[in-house]
Amino acid sequence: MRECRATQRQRKRQPGSAARTFALALLGLVATTALASADLRPPPVRPRGAPPMRFVRVVGADPACEPNCPEWLSAEGRIEPGSARAFAEAVERLNGRRLPILIHSPGGAVPDAIAMGELIRAKGLAVAVARTLIASCSESAPKCPDSPGKAITGGATCASACVLVLAGGVERLAGPVPLIGVHQITTLVRVPEGLAHLTSTRKFYEQPGIDAEVKNYLAAMGVGEPVMTLARKTPAASVRWLSLAELKASRLATQALDAAEPILANGANGLNGHAFDGDPPRANLVQASIVRPIPGPDATLEIAFRYRRGGGAIEAEAIERGLEAPQAPSFPDLSLSAAGGEPLPSKTAGTSHARLIPRERFCVLAHGGATIASTAPDGRQGFPPVELSALDGAKALIAEACP
Repeated sequence: MRECRATQRQRKRQPGSAARTFALALLGLVATTALASADLRPPPVRPRGAPPMRFVRVVGADPACEPNCPEWLSAEGRIEPGSARAFAEAVERLNGRRLPILIHSPGGAVPDAIAMGELIRAKGLAVAVARTLIASCSESAPKCPDSPGKAITGGATCASACVLVLAGGVERLAGPVPLIGVHQITTLVRVPEGLAHLTSTRKFYEQPGIDAEVKNYLAAMGVGEPVMTLARKTPAASVRWLSLAELKASRLATQALDAAEPILANGANGLNGHAFDGDPPRANLVQASIVRPIPGPDATLEIAFRYRRGGGAIEAEAIERGLEAPQAPSFPDLSLSAAGGEPLPSKTAGTSHARLIPRERFCVLAHGGATIASTAPDGRQGFPPVELSALDGAKALIAEACP
């Protein structure tokens, strides 16, 4: 009886056919085909100090932004089989909110990294290489509750398979001293050696099929050379860190992330990116605007609403232009209203002529068919009320700001 039971235990441990081989990534990248046929997996191999990736919804901890602070989704740690599923669940909990992803990772499983990148692109999310400091949860903790935190660029890395997640972003942001790197795709495959209790591990470095799949994925995300060429030339045991010039040339990074304040806390707060030095200036906020004539020769009233990714407030601005003395240009008051709702007057933001509207309140009115009215300080009406949806760019702004 004992021998039978021992034999049964051995049979349970026996790997079986080649269809049951499995693969793990060494320092980052895993063969898609090997993992697809996996039934069993050995304990994951991960470098010291790299726990499995965790996802935390973070709200900015800077008191300057209260009560309408920015938010983002922190993704830190090693990408492992199952990380893509956990990421999809974290995104689902956002309830449609397009929060930026702040990532800090040494790499991991290629299939999961690609799945994460594809979901990011499908949801229209931006990705920035940055770390999140969460006061109530240590960096090594496997899980953290949704928490206040602070974003920093110092020490943030995105290596190996992490670049596949970064590539998924509709905008991809890197700080002034980026640690974004690549190396050869390496697959570990454990195969039976004829006896049930013996296996061997084999490494595969040159894999044209897998390399082609990754190259095609990067191309579909809008990322080109020299990323793949440098990855193929770099041994798996090392990392080729990409320069800013290489990141720009390949479009693996499309914007510069502000090192001093990657998540802006003031005004139209949120993900703080800008054009790289030497590149043409570009708008850093999603904007909806309209220009209408008002009484006076060539006089106009310009109204604009602006939103920064992940922000907690909408910036509103109304400026009269072309007025002659004694009617000097002014900054009219704005109000939003919707059927059955209380009108929302905008509030001044310090000494700025721009006004701030809480994002949640703005979204309720926007989805309720809001109209905009403007009144100058002397009581003059700017122009008849206009529907918010009639502004140029309104659809994109509402989609970005409001679930």
